[in-house]
Amino acid sequence: MSSIRESLEAAIDQARQGKKGHVYIANWRLNPLRDLSEENPWIVQSRPWNESDSAVKDQTVIGLILRLMQSGITVRILLWMPMKASIIAGLGPHMSDHNYIADAVSNECKRLSRDDPSAIDRGIVALDMRVAPPVSSTHHQKMIAIRVGNINVAYCGGMDLAFTRRDAPDSLHPYKFDPKASLDDLVDLAGSNPPQFLGGDWQSGEMLSEAIVVRNGAYQWPRGPDAIYDALKDVTGTTVPETDLPNEVYGSEYQIWHDQLLKLEGPIVKTLEEQFAERWQDGGRVYETGFWGSLHLLNSQVIFSSNTAIKDGKILPLAVSSESDQKHQHAGSSIVQMWRTIPLRPERNEPPFLRGEFTIMAGISKACQAAEELILIFDQYFFSGPLARLLNHRIKSDKEKKLCVILILPPYADEHTLEEHHARKLALDDLIEGLSKDQSQSIFERVAVYDLWHPNRVPGGIYCHAKVQMYDLSLLVCGSANLNRRSFTCDTELDCAVLDDDLVIKHYRRLWRVLFPDIAWPEHIDFSEGNGGWGRLFFDAFKNAASSDSSFLIPDPWWNSTVQIKPVNTNGKTTAEIVMKPPRLPANPAEARKGPESWTGIKREQDFKDDYLEEARTALNNPDLQPEDIQWSPLSDGLAKVKDALMDPSSINIKMESEICPDSISADGDPVAPGRLDQIVFLIENCGQGDNWPYRVA
Repeated sequence: MSSIRESLEAAIDQARQGKKGHVYIANWRLNPLRDLSEENPWIVQSRPWNESDSAVKDQTVIGLILRLMQSGITVRILLWMPMKASIIAGLGPHMSDHNYIADAVSNECKRLSRDDPSAIDRGIVALDMRVAPPVSSTHHQKMIAIRVGNINVAYCGGMDLAFTRRDAPDSLHPYKFDPKASLDDLVDLAGSNPPQFLGGDWQSGEMLSEAIVVRNGAYQWPRGPDAIYDALKDVTGTTVPETDLPNEVYGSEYQIWHDQLLKLEGPIVKTLEEQFAERWQDGGRVYETGFWGSLHLLNSQVIFSSNTAIKDGKILPLAVSSESDQKHQHAGSSIVQMWRTIPLRPERNEPPFLRGEFTIMAGISKACQAAEELILIFDQYFFSGPLARLLNHRIKSDKEKKLCVILILPPYADEHTLEEHHARKLALDDLIEGLSKDQSQSIFERVAVYDLWHPNRVPGGIYCHAKVQMYDLSLLVCGSANLNRRSFTCDTELDCAVLDDDLVIKHYRRLWRVLFPDIAWPEHIDFSEGNGGWGRLFFDAFKNAASSDSSFLIPDPWWNSTVQIKPVNTNGKTTAEIVMKPPRLPANPAEARKGPESWTGIKREQDFKDDYLEEARTALNNPDLQPEDIQWSPLSDGLAKVKDALMDPSSINIKMESEICPDSISADGDPVAPGRLDQIVFLIENCGQGDNWPYRVA
């Protein structure tokens, strides 16, 4: 986030010198009071704000947005707006924050236009509900494009400008970090200087005061007298944020959230501008300013904070840089390609998304097939059965037994639910199906699954939110898409794939330094082009380093057989019951490395059942519901209508994984190398009448 702040401040400086330009922001979650400053001027303590804490500049998200507008920069913001049905998933504060941003931008435009009538449309926010069915589908893209004067940069990745997501040093922070350090500097960090993301976020957990403007005559975090916009009642009246992560695993202070963004320069900036402009004009019912106070919040509609975004019922196009603007731009040696998921939506009747776009699914499947030595994955939700089966197929069909796979995941879900752990276990079962220790070569010699864990904190959970993959020494993929069905087919997503051998090797080295600060990089491995077998050597070195006491990894408990599925009969229907112990918390790092069998439970199974029963009573409006009346499963008759839809919805009204579908688009399938992510893409290609990838209509 420090880099984003510096780019926005540089754009403001350019605008004050008379340069024109625009900033485009698309986020799933935008907390207006997210502080991007380096000093933490609001001092996270219980005492009131005082004059000595005053920031030189307001560098909260809303402060930066309004300062951009005040300097003359055009600002356009696309925010997913949850519908009221999504409140059951705890998204009420999400809605309030996005309403607040829309109102703040609208009011600032009105204020600026008193002196400059042309400023009436300086900033516009789109509260976007143009999502695929069911109602829990989202716009999940995270991108920023900045083009002002000589500032031409874009950001794409997994990080929203929101609470809990940031690790930034300040006077209270345990670690120091230079935000202007180059990638080479980061790679060469000494082991005694822990990297940035290991410190935690000062705006996380229980560390926040109530965001009240004045209390007992003194200002309270985070609104000092130098703030340029007063917080609204719906934001200031409650404590923010509601904790994003369970304290038992991630601690109550300085919660650590591992995420990643790509900073992009060159022609790719124009590509991301164009994709933002395409989404801005996507079809759907259009509403003008002022609706957000009394919305019914139906899908397939968009509400703009200003009626200047609309003319004759149509959404006006956005400015996109011309080719001449791109001609003399600096660009490095990397080849960058944009991948997207744009789901099918019945309301569309015109290009460019008439048949959606599924290049993320296509790109990842092709990258998995092309990799020969190593696939390294960071992911929040490794849920995709089709992807797990594709990886399983690649390992089985690798006659030279060279290909290895490393997965790095969060140690625990972001809330106390069984569904996420159940989905992960099923995907891991698919990954190792048919591969066991009884074979000539164990699956554990080809595949490793780890969770991020801090060796010097109690509790030491590090939440892995990054969506990053590396394929061999060639391809780095980073973006908003998780490896699950909703990211492949249902939610609006954005990834960038970077083809650059040198950059990928530096990225491996950087990750090694972060994860294993006391272990030397394996210099004995020859990573030069054409040197086969390096992946297996790196895999072995990685596993050895992960077992060290200073490692920031522990074995994933679901990689072992801790979950079993058995058939039961409920009300005459056969369903699946989860018979499981919840993921367990090691008392200390030494126990963590012994394996899951030595861990103690952080929450008893009965506690989960009690919580689940209360959810069922609320969801079904039946306070007399008894434990024997429901199944403790995402597939339970009662909660399936609510919980299963929120968990992993489909954007196509047919069964996505029919057993009768072949593994590829050919009628007989391809036993050697499936051409796509098996049944999902087969159905899209055959039922959607698509001819080519990507699904774009000129």
